[in-house]
Amino acid sequence: MTTTDTTHATAHSVENFREHGFAHVPNLLTPDEIARFRTAAEEALAVQSNTDEEFGTRIVATTDAWEHHPTLRELALHPRLGALAEQLAGMPLRVWGGEVLRKDPGHSAPTGWHDDLTFALLDSRLIFNAWIALVDVPAERGCLTFLPGSHRRGGPDRVELAEHTSDPDNYLFNHWPELRWSPRVTVPLQAGDATFHQARTAHYAGANTTTEARLSFLVTFTDADATYRPLPGHDPLDLQPGQPLPDHRYPRTPRREGTRDQRRAETPRALVATPGERADDVMISNSVINPWQRTCPCTDRTGLHNETDSIRCRMSKMSQWN
Repeated sequence: MTTTDTTHATAHSVENFREHGFAHVPNLLTPDEIARFRTAAEEALAVQSNTDEEFGTRIVATTDAWEHHPTLRELALHPRLGALAEQLAGMPLRVWGGEVLRKDPGHSAPTGWHDDLTFALLDSRLIFNAWIALVDVPAERGCLTFLPGSHRRGGPDRVELAEHTSDPDNYLFNHWPELRWSPRVTVPLQAGDATFHQARTAHYAGANTTTEARLSFLVTFTDADATYRPLPGHDPLDLQPGQPLPDHRYPRTPRREGTRDQRRAETPRALVATPGERADDVMISNSVINPWQRTCPCTDRTGLHNETDSIRCRMSKMSQWN
């Protein structure tokens, strides 16, 4: 199996990521990597895990696995993954978290419609997740389903966490009833494939109705200049509000080896949209322009928001697990 060439996959992937709010990247990992990271994921779950009983999905997940397991940290900081993430983002990034997620056969339930921005604990220009399949994940095993373009819906930017807690299956539709009638795209994944989705993209994951466990690894990326912003009543980190994320704990996204000129050639060029023109309408040659570089600071109706999700608060983590 040939892994994805991030140099040539970027233009198509960035366009999907920008326009639809998500992108499917096949063959991100090699067969040897899949086997090694799958073994590490199973080991991490055996050492420590939590089961989501509060929201009923019964997803089994680690807590900060990328910080405690060297092999999983290697995956979270994989240069191939980091290069693709920065090309999708068009800006410097850092890794915010990495967790193992498992849905067991016969015991799981669907993960309701939500967006990850609801659980944001950062001020950031951009936040998104890479959901990496460590086993084959057909629809029957609970792959993700997305509402294309939902990241570009009108305000409010986000819904209060309390609204999700009180009605987790309908809180998005209560605010945006038109989303209930939006086309839905289900993305089955083979082992080693990944999807990348923005924090405001509405998504859902079905129950696992097969005879084998669904196993994945979730890597969360954020703008390198993001700062900590606790939610009311939810301040789980030993950081001060407005504090930049420390490099030793949330490192910058590693880049592929190569010269500076080679890396520059691999990164899509970026332009700032002219007044009255959305940056996500601007394209040049074969490169997609950075959709987050805009002249207008308002982000309410563009899908580009100054907040991100957290995987630190256990309640927040459980509610956004897919």
